[in-house]
Amino acid sequence: MISLSQLRYFVAAARAGSATRAAQVLHVSQPSVSAAIRELEAEFGKPLFERRQARGLGLTAFGASKLAEARDILNRLDHLTSNTEAESAPVLLLGYFSTVGPTCVPGILARLAHDLPDVHVDLCEYDLEALSKSLKNGIVDLAVSYDIGLPNEVARNVLAEFSPHAVLPPDHPLARQREVSLFELAQHPFILVDLPLSRDFLMVPFWQQGLAPTIVLRTGSVEMVRGMVANGLGVSMLFTRPRHDLTHDGRPVVCLPISDGNIRQRLVVAYAAPDLLTVTGKAALASIRDYFSEF
Repeated sequence: MISLSQLRYFVAAARAGSATRAAQVLHVSQPSVSAAIRELEAEFGKPLFERRQARGLGLTAFGASKLAEARDILNRLDHLTSNTEAESAPVLLLGYFSTVGPTCVPGILARLAHDLPDVHVDLCEYDLEALSKSLKNGIVDLAVSYDIGLPNEVARNVLAEFSPHAVLPPDHPLARQREVSLFELAQHPFILVDLPLSRDFLMVPFWQQGLAPTIVLRTGSVEMVRGMVANGLGVSMLFTRPRHDLTHDGRPVVCLPISDGNIRQRLVVAYAAPDLLTVTGKAALASIRDYFSEF
């Protein structure tokens, strides 16, 4: 007999990628989560997870299919109990790519709070590779991301398009120009956003022209890139641009267009499939699209 607690532990472990982290979220012991997963696997007769040494839990194909069913059962239960005195708010699992989060997710949350005040939004931050897996496995309802490396089978709506820009120290020779070419940028020490899929995406335009920038520093944070550039440690190229040109330590950077004008990137909201979206997911999708139409 499968219990609701087992399903909740399974869903939490899938989201967290670890029985230990799931236990922390659920405020239960790690052995309780592990035991629930083993009991479910015994009931199904198939493994739900691959146990990867030092890399946590990864869903099997069978586990991904059962995750969708488990989440649907739990969502239906929440909907059923929402009409009782102990109301349970609908939950939206919103994933986002880490580098675009600070520039657009707060605004999205404010819009959702206005349009859907009864919905509780649970945020999940990922790099591009992990975000792709979370969509494929049905771990998140919606995901805001650049259209890079997403599974072919997921649906997506385009929210905006961005062009890359060079990021330069104010006293850099290139900072006096109106725009910068990839060739010019590649001649100077380069600071790279080093995240799965992102690093190759940023380098491909250079590689296509036979250019190989000398990478002197790597970081997973856009703000770290900007801060290091502002302190004269190199130059960079980014797609994500804050609405100001000051770094966290108060130093300015200069942001200039890339003259190689055929480079564009789409910002999308992605989801597994329209027929798999919950009522809450559909309402949130409409709200996010409306927000960007006014952006």
